[in-house]
Amino acid sequence: MNLKEDRKSEKTPILGHEPGRPTGTAMVSKQVADAAALLFNVSSSVLIVFVNKLLMDPRSGHGFVFATTLCSLHFFSAALCLKMLEYFGVIKHSEMPVRDTLAFSIMASMSIGSLNLSLLINTVGFYQIAKLLIIPFVCVVEFVWMNRTFRPPVIGSILTVVLGVAVVTVNDLSMGEANILGLVIAAVSVVTSGMQQIMCGSIQRKLNLSSMQMLSNTAPVQGMLLLVVGPYLDLKVSGKWILDFELNTQALQLLAFSCAVSILVNISQFMCLGRFSAVTFQVLGHTKTILVLLMGWLFLNDFINGRKLAGMACAVVGMATYGYYSSAKA
Repeated sequence: MNLKEDRKSEKTPILGHEPGRPTGTAMVSKQVADAAALLFNVSSSVLIVFVNKLLMDPRSGHGFVFATTLCSLHFFSAALCLKMLEYFGVIKHSEMPVRDTLAFSIMASMSIGSLNLSLLINTVGFYQIAKLLIIPFVCVVEFVWMNRTFRPPVIGSILTVVLGVAVVTVNDLSMGEANILGLVIAAVSVVTSGMQQIMCGSIQRKLNLSSMQMLSNTAPVQGMLLLVVGPYLDLKVSGKWILDFELNTQALQLLAFSCAVSILVNISQFMCLGRFSAVTFQVLGHTKTILVLLMGWLFLNDFINGRKLAGMACAVVGMATYGYYSSAKA
């Protein structure tokens, strides 16, 4: 074999391997990284629910019933982390107009504050199931004000979710597991969270911002808003003033752990952005929902009878079918 033949053989691609595609080792490395990102996101998102419940619950936890103030601490922690990432060049800083920053921060603060209050007052199961109404609410808003149309299978899926949540709500009310205040706060959390999602997408498209850039601009403002309003709102809901809380070592450690986990949730979301498809994100959401429901039953003594279980299953199946049909090509 001459020199020309040697060079030609060197350029010949390996059988079964396409140029430009990762080799076996690179593919395995990517799969490991993807699996790690998935596990990180699911575990941190589920953990934050139970850490907060353990911290806030006056019956089985430490009785830190200041849910809105806790949100402000989470946002200050996120802001500090993001500023450090910007300083080291991990993410690029981008300015938002003051009007957009304030408008989004107010809505997002109402969203996360009402979600934490819902977690404080309601059971973990009802809190998680009520959150499934956020997507149906967004769909209604887009249909009424944005003239968006939905195919019959998507509409059927949304109605299935609503039916499941209704069954769980009626069951919890009849069993004394929920009260009117809890229902009102859960409803507020659905509306504000839905509006936050709509505003977030609109502002990101308008300003061409990543989610982390947007959070970097809004987290300090949200933290300040919730720190000013939070103690008074917590006083109205819980009847207790935050300065009267006896902070012991265990409660302080759990409070710090809650702030740390909230940072991990944001980092895990950042790791997943651009890595997975819309379908994978849907599966992630359903996995977290099921895990929260199961762990609430196993570890926090959430009462689940046959009717509540049927309602939960109906709501989760509705969300799964919604994810499938909304992601499928028309």
